[in-house]
Amino acid sequence: MADNVLSLVSTLSSSSLSQGQVSQHTAAISSVLGSAPPTSVATPTLQSLARISSQPTQFVRQFRSCSTQQIPELSGMVELLAEIARDEDIKTALSQEEEQTPSQQPVNFNSPDLKTLRERLLKEVVSSSNAQVIIEKPKVKTLFDTRPNLTANFLLPSAGDTLSQAKDSVSCLKGVPAVSQESLLLQELLYCLLGNGGRHIVPVQATTGVSFTLDKNIDQSLQSLILRLLPLASNYSNVVSWCEGVDRTTGLVNQALSAALELLLHDYRLLVCQLEQSLTKGQLTLHQMHHQLQSSKHCMEILSQLVQDIQARQATGGTTLSILHSKLVHCGSDPKSEKIVQFLTELAAKPFFETLSKWLYRGVIIDPGKDFFVEDHEVVDRTCLPTEYNDDYWEKRYCLRMDKVPAFLSRYADTILRTGKYLNVIQQCDKTARWPEIVPLQYLHNPEHYQTVFLKAHQFASTTLLQLLLNDRDLIGHLKSVKKYFLMEQGDFICQFLDLCDDELNQPVDCVEPARLESLLEMAARTSTANFDPYKDNLCVALLPYDLEFQMGKILAIDTAEEGEYQSCDTSLLSGMDAFAFGYQVEWPVSLVLNHKALAQYQMIFRHFFYCKHIERLLSAVWITNKQTKFLPGDQFKVYHPAFGLRQKMLNLIQNLSYYMCVEVVEPAWNSLVTSITECITIDEVLAKHGDFLNCCLHDCLLSSPQLLATVKKLLSVCAEFAAYMQNLTDCAEDFIEDIKRYDLQFNSVLASLLDRISQLGRDNYNEKVLNILHRLDFNGFYTSAVDQFKSTPGGLLGEMG
Repeated sequence: MADNVLSLVSTLSSSSLSQGQVSQHTAAISSVLGSAPPTSVATPTLQSLARISSQPTQFVRQFRSCSTQQIPELSGMVELLAEIARDEDIKTALSQEEEQTPSQQPVNFNSPDLKTLRERLLKEVVSSSNAQVIIEKPKVKTLFDTRPNLTANFLLPSAGDTLSQAKDSVSCLKGVPAVSQESLLLQELLYCLLGNGGRHIVPVQATTGVSFTLDKNIDQSLQSLILRLLPLASNYSNVVSWCEGVDRTTGLVNQALSAALELLLHDYRLLVCQLEQSLTKGQLTLHQMHHQLQSSKHCMEILSQLVQDIQARQATGGTTLSILHSKLVHCGSDPKSEKIVQFLTELAAKPFFETLSKWLYRGVIIDPGKDFFVEDHEVVDRTCLPTEYNDDYWEKRYCLRMDKVPAFLSRYADTILRTGKYLNVIQQCDKTARWPEIVPLQYLHNPEHYQTVFLKAHQFASTTLLQLLLNDRDLIGHLKSVKKYFLMEQGDFICQFLDLCDDELNQPVDCVEPARLESLLEMAARTSTANFDPYKDNLCVALLPYDLEFQMGKILAIDTAEEGEYQSCDTSLLSGMDAFAFGYQVEWPVSLVLNHKALAQYQMIFRHFFYCKHIERLLSAVWITNKQTKFLPGDQFKVYHPAFGLRQKMLNLIQNLSYYMCVEVVEPAWNSLVTSITECITIDEVLAKHGDFLNCCLHDCLLSSPQLLATVKKLLSVCAEFAAYMQNLTDCAEDFIEDIKRYDLQFNSVLASLLDRISQLGRDNYNEKVLNILHRLDFNGFYTSAVDQFKSTPGGLLGEMG
């Protein structure tokens, strides 16, 4: 083991450490590998790592992702990372190595060598974790380890004691008549049934529990009866052993089940005491004992099988309840067994349902035994995290532990989770909320009977949170503010902002000063009608490291084979206009609705609108510049006619496209959203309606198809190039005419391709709304006929539009 760690440390250090330092770090790493429990990591350790991380939010998210996947090596690797972070020598050596190789190519973490090294490290961590758990963390001693005579189970004798007892039994029963043997064995058997070994019936440890060896001198008929009763003692031993092994670490459900089993064992012990009284009066025989214990044999067998199933699965909490529920379902043909299992299930479920009641009616988890299936993942306090973490906090702080969900509650697990999360938000944000009375819950054999209770609790939580958002936190006001800026409703503000920031945004994105943009944004807001918006200060500037087309591809490539292609974008090719977007800083709990995903969708729509507005301004500037040509002679003025016609076609395209997106797509969808929100009765419905609104806008604004967006972007690029050309005219008339023809041909070709794609989209998706733009841009069928001719005769499009 030490040799493996030594070789790994030598490989990782890349010969930058001396042999003594390598040996020292090898010993330090070997001493801490796997020192944490395999399923948990200390919260102070995670907090310290998050504080020293350059990106604490990303660190917390990555840890949560690994924890949710229940990676067994996670605890050992985190402890190893914490030890490295505390060791200044290792950090100094790593920083020196980085300084010595500044021009080294980026490491390919998918290379075979690093994959092999990673597998070896994980293997060593796993093996060392197991070794450390066994060596350094032995099982905690219980009361029965220090005082074994307090147990209600068998005290198994040593080998020497077994031999001496065997010799004594031979001398005692050899030659004794069967009637006398029965009287002696009855007394010993009664003690054996309560976990006390005898001289002639000796308990022996077996693989499945306790077995017994009988004195060979016992009469055959008596042996036969005793052997029929001994499984009762073995099952009793299994049940008692499990009950005595239950402690605080196994959870409240297992403790409650142990207490319920003790009640049944108490009745069993009373029965054995009654049999002993009958023996004292001389009214008991082995046949009578066997007859009277038949019912107890069956019951004890059920209890033994139950605890063996729980022990085999190492079940706690909801898993234990699932086992009990399964037993109850499968013993319907045996009324007595059903009664016993139902009794155990109802008592064992009490602490679980107490926790469930607090979660359903108060939104808090009081679960000292870690039995509940909703787990609190709070590593760092929410107030210590940046504002943008709010929606992640909502999504990932509380999550389901599917292994702890009882089988009879599996269909309601998501409803229970969301109910408690809603109440938790209300707890944090509304201290004056009126809470309903906590309804005590209990185990019900038919899971359908839970539906009314859970739905009622969920409706209260969701409705209360909705009223908090609408009335106290003004959700509609925030949405209106977002619409003003992201959906370009505040026209004078956008024009004012573009007038102020046009020069700044035309630079490469690396040259744009965000602080200057922020000040210009504030000036535009103060000098326009946006000054009356109470939430104008929430608006901020965002310079994204990718353009709109890359952003769409990145979203569509999530969880696909192409995801690796969208990891980074070359910002040197981006202008400020391509990278610019608005951001919106929103407080908790409004960030439930205006979360990361929603704001990203708003940004995509805004960037599309904003760029169209920018192109329209460029073409309008060309119109202003071209007004000087009206003073030219008639023959010279005619040269500009094709350019004026092309400019007007481009303006017609941009204005009709903008009108379609703003008036025919956004406005109807917005009015429908506002109406729907006022009719919603739960926050779930609001989230669904808001998501539908954004998806509808993205789709109808041609932002759901990368091919369509690429075609639109290419068309706008042609317009931008034409505007730049017209602003920098030369005196060569022949070149001017040829250039205008070339721009006209490019524009007509790309526009025809766009209209064809839109037509295809409308037919494939049965979307009549998207066809409206087709009718606006091709109202007389000119482009449609040209496309048809182009498809039938190659080159037709060039001849028609040239």
